[in-house]
Amino acid sequence: MFRPHLLLLAFSFASTGFAAERPRLGVLIVIDQLSLDTFNARAPSMTGGIKRMVTEGVRFRECRYEAAPTITSVGHATLITGTYAEVHGIVANEWVDHETGKPVLSTEDPAYHIVGRPALRDGTAPTLLRAATLGDSVKLADARSKVVTISAKDRASILTAGRSADAAVWLDAELPMFTTSSFYAKEIPAWVKPTNDAIGKLIVSGAFVWGLPGGGITGANPMPPGGSKRAGEHELFAERPDLQPMLDTFEVDLAIAAVKAVPLGKDDAPDLLVVSFSGHDRTGHQFGPDSPESAAEFAVIDREIGRLLGELDKEVGVGRYVVALSSDHGVAPLPSFSKTRGLDSGHVDIKGLKEALEKEADQALGKNDWFGPNKTPGFYAASTSARARLHGIDERLRGVARKHPGVLDLLPLPAVLDGTLGGQVGELYRRGAVADRSPDFIVVLRPYWVGGLGDFTGHSSTYLYDRTVPLVFFGAGVKKGGSGDVAEPVDVAPTLSKLLSVPPPASSRGHVLDLSR
Repeated sequence: MFRPHLLLLAFSFASTGFAAERPRLGVLIVIDQLSLDTFNARAPSMTGGIKRMVTEGVRFRECRYEAAPTITSVGHATLITGTYAEVHGIVANEWVDHETGKPVLSTEDPAYHIVGRPALRDGTAPTLLRAATLGDSVKLADARSKVVTISAKDRASILTAGRSADAAVWLDAELPMFTTSSFYAKEIPAWVKPTNDAIGKLIVSGAFVWGLPGGGITGANPMPPGGSKRAGEHELFAERPDLQPMLDTFEVDLAIAAVKAVPLGKDDAPDLLVVSFSGHDRTGHQFGPDSPESAAEFAVIDREIGRLLGELDKEVGVGRYVVALSSDHGVAPLPSFSKTRGLDSGHVDIKGLKEALEKEADQALGKNDWFGPNKTPGFYAASTSARARLHGIDERLRGVARKHPGVLDLLPLPAVLDGTLGGQVGELYRRGAVADRSPDFIVVLRPYWVGGLGDFTGHSSTYLYDRTVPLVFFGAGVKKGGSGDVAEPVDVAPTLSKLLSVPPPASSRGHVLDLSR
């Protein structure tokens, strides 16, 4: 799509009045699960880093994902590669492999393990990412360049790190401490140790119940409430509301430590730092984006971004770094909140719909186990042996789905991939689809309906509350107090590439944004 206001500019800093010196450090800040509406409502009351970025940088009127689904792994991969899932290959946090029928994490590779503990089913490597990242481009351009990514979620850190990062660090709740994978290092970086020590002291003090880092004297983590602990369920402990503000602080502690110790932004080779604040997503899922809890979490992030910018001023230098702030996806309001505004909303019984589809398939084709397991609500994977036969009754299944409360349609993957569905919804899902990874059937919910009876709220839809996110640039090469018009998340990586004077990621489809207005 041609966008004249995003023409690829020559970016002659002399002609725009900006300092001629190239930024030494590029920083990408991702606030997980932040819709544009939520950001716009909260930004005026902020007093920390977000206020500074908005008032001293360029804030875009709109930044819209032109692909679906809108999910954490997908959004992070899109921001850092400059392309959508049809190219970068990350279609969800987890999907079912069409050949084996087994679930696969977006960052799973059994050839590697979490440093510091025995292997479980973990996120360990960017092996499944099929496109180069901004960090990969930075490293290709100059072997002296350094790339560091930090998050409370493994998938956020790993996917933004790509294959050639110097360090990718995240919170491993099984230990619990910030750690990395053997893909990146044999040992946890030394600059991470002070933060892990601080976590250990909080646990010893009784701030919350947990095993000590590395197992410690108290052994492994306690069992999750009300059930057994299976592989991958250790992340439940990291989702606790009381932990999220502390994790925000720890992430910035780590970012500052990396700037000083790696170091970042200290010479003329461009470096990259990515910080993804995961707590905002975890709080939002439990309480909703309009809740006091979510607003309080955002205020902590605002404070911590301010602290990070202050340290960058001292360690790298004012005018010698550039920051982009955005989000991987938005979120739907709580259905209970939407109903108070007179909107048609509710929770879709995704399990009940699956049972209805199974029954229809039994009637049409004979009794069988037609659908396999899939973690993402509204994504149905066909059993490997049944896939071709199921797609032979696509229209019958769509008819069943359309009668289900809160459901608009059911999209069969073959029709998504070949473009026969037409319309905006079909095109958005086509850009986010991969033949051997995407679900065989995608449930399209009605606006303001949320998938899953047990979920307070969620995301992944094509609606604007899920697809439209903030975008702010701040620092070197960015006009103070400027304003931008319309952008896409795929524009972030090529724009940062231009500012850092490195080639954009090879698969990037985005534009270089005009930051001079």
